Amino acid sequence: MLRKLLTENYDSDQAQVVLNIYHSLEEIQQKLEDELGNKQAIIDSYNNEINTLRAQLAQKEGTIQKLEAQLADNQHNIEGNRQLINKLLNDLNRRQQDIEWYKRTYERRSLLGTIKEKLFKRD
Repeated sequence: MLRKLLTENYDSDQAQVVLNIYHSLEEIQQKLEDELGNKQAIIDSYNNEINTLRAQLAQKEGTIQKLEAQLADNQHNIEGNRQLINKLLNDLNRRQQDIEWYKRTYERRSLLGTIKEKLFKRD
């Protein structure tokens, strides 16, 4: 009888232990699934942020390329303007020399010297 009682308790305790283990495993699995869901939500938000940052980066790179192209054009225009300014300064210098020559020729020389210079220049 004691043996029968011990065996019945043992069997019922074993079933209870297995049931408790099963419930514990279910709770652990539920917690892991919840944690996995949370981690997946975090990963999704990070992916969205990464995609947003990539789009901003692409936009900024496009802006940089456009500005670099404008910079190259402006540098080209500046170089052209510099050459034009130098040419105009040289032209002004030559015109100033011409004016000085005319002043020396017509204001400081005699009329006879000027006529003589023109005659010999034509030959």
